[in-house]
Amino acid sequence: MIAFLFILLAALVLIFINISSTAKGKTGKIIGAAVLFLIFIGMFFRDTFLGSCLVTFFAVWIPNALILYIPWTLYRIGYYLTQPHHLSRHKVRRVSRWLAGITAGVAFAFMAYGIPHNDEYKTNLLTIDLPSQYTESFTAIFFSDIHVDPLFNAKKLGRFIAQVDSIKPDYLLFGGDLADFSTEKMDRNGYDILFKKLTAGAKVAAVAINGNHESMLERSGSNPDEWMRKAGFVVLDDSTACLGNVCFTGRTDFMVARSRDTERKPLSELVPDSIKIVEHPKDSTDSAVTAAAQDSTADSAVVATVTYDTLVLHRPWILLDHQPKGIEKTHAGRLPDFALSGHTHDGQFFPVTFLIDYVWKLAYGKGALGGVLWLVSSGFDCWGPPVRLGSDSEIWVIKFKAKENASEPQEN
Repeated sequence: MIAFLFILLAALVLIFINISSTAKGKTGKIIGAAVLFLIFIGMFFRDTFLGSCLVTFFAVWIPNALILYIPWTLYRIGYYLTQPHHLSRHKVRRVSRWLAGITAGVAFAFMAYGIPHNDEYKTNLLTIDLPSQYTESFTAIFFSDIHVDPLFNAKKLGRFIAQVDSIKPDYLLFGGDLADFSTEKMDRNGYDILFKKLTAGAKVAAVAINGNHESMLERSGSNPDEWMRKAGFVVLDDSTACLGNVCFTGRTDFMVARSRDTERKPLSELVPDSIKIVEHPKDSTDSAVTAAAQDSTADSAVVATVTYDTLVLHRPWILLDHQPKGIEKTHAGRLPDFALSGHTHDGQFFPVTFLIDYVWKLAYGKGALGGVLWLVSSGFDCWGPPVRLGSDSEIWVIKFKAKENASEPQEN
């Protein structure tokens, strides 16, 4: 977190220096300060339409502007240290204006392509062959990072609802980051009704976890977990639930735990119970029991005698954890059969799409973390700017095949 804040501060300083260089003296400094002011206004009011528009532009513009501003600033510093005279202020203003114009043009071009591209989403198919001890096949639809906000396209959610209704999965799984404005605004905009229609499409259950953006909603007074429960989700918050023939564990997001000033439970405390106690009442046709029942003086304990057996339950265990950080190193014992995450957005747009693999060990797609088969989704929508460039909005339709039904070819 400290490193991120330092990088953000350095980026804002570079933005101010280069924007203020586009005009003379105080005028340039006023322009630079105005740009920083608009950035902060957008962040503080991003739950409004105007704030979301500002966030969209600046989130796309800043990383692309830095690609040109960093080498230009280093050149200015190097020239200042090595040359007997400074760069002419006229040249600095001219280059700074060109860079500001070019980077703003690139940002608008990215938005012109990236916003319509984000309004569409891909449907990815994945087949998972279950270990031999599991005998029941099932289908799940996994989606993450929906980030409902003033710029969210509700028609996109409507198409998804229709698709879930047509597929009729056994389970609908949501990987966190519900919204970027309050649950009260969600209700006012009719999202409570839409999400109830969405969860109704799951034949067995719709399961959800919280993401890092839920910590922001909680701090602002909303209760996103309760909102999702009312919408029809089984919300797992560092808890495990066995629904039908499958067990799910949902982890509390790291930022949610931090904002609540709590620790995440060890995964070892969330392992589903694989033992079932089965009660066997003594058969009523047993002659001894029948005779005892007819004899009113018989000991009632004989009639009430029952026996108990333990039955091993073979149910797949699926883990949902918003951030793909893997399994804690201290965990010992049973591992999940499969795990699902979101959060990374696969970088969302250039140039972050080229950097994201250096941030996360598994930034996107199917892989392994901590000895567990893991899937990381790029998300159904976007945080901040609804812009996709170099990544796709998506959902995953996952077919879990028991061994007896595992002869079909695997799709990726």
